[in-house]
Amino acid sequence: MQKLTIIVSFVLGLFVSNINAQPSKIIDTLKNLPELGLPLSNEKLVIAHNMTDIIRFKGHELEDCSDPEYYYPKGNITENLGGMVQVNVMSDKYLKDSSLEQTIEFELRAAIKSGIDGFQFYYPLRKRGPDDLIIKTFFKVADEKNIDFKFTFCPSHPSGLTEDIKVKEYAKRMNSVLDAVGHDNSHWLRTPDGRLIVYLWYGEQIAEIPNDLQGLPRQFYIARALKRLSMAINENVAYVLAINYEISKDELNTYLDYVPAVWLWTLPYTDNYLGEMVATTCKERNRTFTGSVFSSFYTSKLLPPGTWDMHHYAIDAARAGIENVERRGIITGLSYNFRKLFEFAIDKDVPIINVITWNDYPEGHHIAPEVNHNFAWAVLINYYKSVWKGEPSPFQEKDVAITFFKKYKHNVKPIPYNIPIVYLSEAVPESYEDSVEVVTILSKPAELLVNNQQKKVGSGLMSSKFDHNPGPVKVTIKRGKTNSVEFTTPEWITDKPYRTDRLIYSFSSEFNYYHEAIFGNYPPLFSEEYSDK
Repeated sequence: MQKLTIIVSFVLGLFVSNINAQPSKIIDTLKNLPELGLPLSNEKLVIAHNMTDIIRFKGHELEDCSDPEYYYPKGNITENLGGMVQVNVMSDKYLKDSSLEQTIEFELRAAIKSGIDGFQFYYPLRKRGPDDLIIKTFFKVADEKNIDFKFTFCPSHPSGLTEDIKVKEYAKRMNSVLDAVGHDNSHWLRTPDGRLIVYLWYGEQIAEIPNDLQGLPRQFYIARALKRLSMAINENVAYVLAINYEISKDELNTYLDYVPAVWLWTLPYTDNYLGEMVATTCKERNRTFTGSVFSSFYTSKLLPPGTWDMHHYAIDAARAGIENVERRGIITGLSYNFRKLFEFAIDKDVPIINVITWNDYPEGHHIAPEVNHNFAWAVLINYYKSVWKGEPSPFQEKDVAITFFKKYKHNVKPIPYNIPIVYLSEAVPESYEDSVEVVTILSKPAELLVNNQQKKVGSGLMSSKFDHNPGPVKVTIKRGKTNSVEFTTPEWITDKPYRTDRLIYSFSSEFNYYHEAIFGNYPPLFSEEYSDK
């Protein structure tokens, strides 16, 4: 009986003890690790965000929001919208019968010619296409063709699942790539000490944040989830956090307790550019600030008003109708925003400049060849890259002129297809874009003529503005009686647009050089919506 009493007392004691037990305190072992202050790169690199699945090869079409089938106002299911798509991607015409390997070799050589050194691949959790096969093939082609190029992942907005599932699913997919190409593959983007550099685009959503934080910041739980992912792929990872909102210095500092580097998304350059605070804080904390540039932001995406629930398919946009859709944009001031962001990054002497993006045609900030952008942004990347790296200009032996304009002034109403635009932010007032801008890169001063206007321009890179009048834009650089540059844009300015189209149009004296270098003998493809040709 005494023995039974002792056993019962012991069991009751355990029960009472468990009732009163407090959860064990979480110990933060991830804050301010020494490796967070190590260099991200020992060489200056231009890394472009790559929309992994937006690629054209035989049997794989571009997604509807960038498919040139819907670029034209007639002859497709989006006639009631005046054409859903605002871009006409050159590779769609030239590569539609190519193998995946042929297309990827083209993409790599085009990117290198455009000044790009590597891709970080957009990597949503539930893939929409053959993303992993595409990434593996990039490695395969780079290896077989001995193409010097870097690659990494960019886990992107993995919401709606538990942390366990997100870590498990990401690890399974990432391991399939790492195992196929090899952890030791020289094309991985790594830090000098060997960490795999992985970008995040809202990738912090991999973490489940508990209701009871136990006195720890939510950033700790993000770091813990990311550490779980690192361990699951057997890599020591340097995560680069994306900032796409006006973050406070206090919040930024808390993030910098746990990440080694940050990059900014499409925040335009202004007098109060957030990058100044972010760069300064990173320097104070011995963390890496990486520069970011984007050419423009104007979407082919059509959305129900007030939402980001885009109509991925043309048929859905057509069914919604013009009265029930809107586009999104950022006013970037023609080349102003791109130039200022690049100059800011150079001034901060960043180790990596991120290009937003290589091929996000649906958002209009693509560098890849397309009939509205026409290699102009590639010219600027190559010029600024030489300044940043302290190398001779690639254009030191020639005169270069690049023109930028909108197809019509901002206060002109398109008829009959007037789709509202919601502007997310602006680098300058929209009226700033009611001009023709010409950026010149000259070895010595010259006269610049645009249609009937003439200005003196100095050596180096200069931006000049001219009147925005209907008709073609003719650009001439001359010294005395000699014209060193002369071209007329294939696209014209109009005062009678038939549809909303605020994508920046650009053309340069370098068009023929880039087109031949990238496309060889293929005939040029032009935007000529408003020309009388």
